[in-house]
Amino acid sequence: MPDQPNTILIRTATERDYPAIARIQQTSPEAAQWPVGDYSNYRVLLAVLASGGSQVPAGFCAWRQSTPDEAELLNLAVEPANRRHGVASALLSALEREATGELFLEVAESNLPAIALYEHHGWAKTGTRIGYYHSGKINGIVMQKRP
Repeated sequence: MPDQPNTILIRTATERDYPAIARIQQTSPEAAQWPVGDYSNYRVLLAVLASGGSQVPAGFCAWRQSTPDEAELLNLAVEPANRRHGVASALLSALEREATGELFLEVAESNLPAIALYEHHGWAKTGTRIGYYHSGKINGIVMQKRP
C-alpha cells in the first residue's frame, strides 16, 4: 500500500510552538533570524504536516496588519526537507485570507527561489532597498500583492 500523502494544515502559532519555529528558522539561513520571543509581537501562522494522527511542524510565516488596508509579510521559512511540497504556498494562501488590503514584503535579491514563489502567487517587484541585507552586502527586493 503506498504512503498516504501528508495534509498541510495551517493554524495560528502559540508560544508552545516557539521551539519548532526556532528549529525551522535555524535550518533556513535565507530567512530572517529573529529571536524567537520577538514573534509574540506579531501574528504567526504555522504549517503542520498531518499524517496518521501525527502533526509535524514544517513551516511558518510571521506578519502584521500595519494599517486597515495594508499588511506586511515579515518572515517565512519552510524546513528544507519539506520544501517544494506546497507548504510555503499554503502559508501564503492563508496569509492572503487573513490579511486585509495590499500585502508587502522584502526578500533578498539573491533568494531566487523565494522570488519565484512570490511571483507565482501574484506578487510583483515594486522597488529595491540597496544594501538591506547582510550588513549592506545584498539588496532587498520590495514586492507587493494587491487584493
